[in-house]
Amino acid sequence: MDVKKVIEKAEALRESFVNQLARHDADIDLFVYLIDDYIALFEISENLKADIAEQGEILKEKNSAGCEVRKINPAIKELRDTNKSMLAILKQLDLSISNIIMEDDDEL
Repeated sequence: MDVKKVIEKAEALRESFVNQLARHDADIDLFVYLIDDYIALFEISENLKADIAEQGEILKEKNSAGCEVRKINPAIKELRDTNKSMLAILKQLDLSISNIIMEDDDEL
């Protein structure tokens, strides 16, 4: 995982969110804090994806009896839970495709 790229993506996302709040006249501290939580979850999500890519979906490990067993990578469940939390924040902020306000120079 390229940490620099993740940080750049996170900064771009945060800027985009803050701009949307401003366009909706909703750029208050409470919502900015929610955006910061979203960005933290985004970074966790990227780390979990990298772990799954590196370790694979199925892990091999020894159980207490010393036998090798296969189990699902726990990062998969964590990623799903993280994504649910991210979607909940988007819902709380009421940010969706249907209510995005484009800047004049963003329109095609």
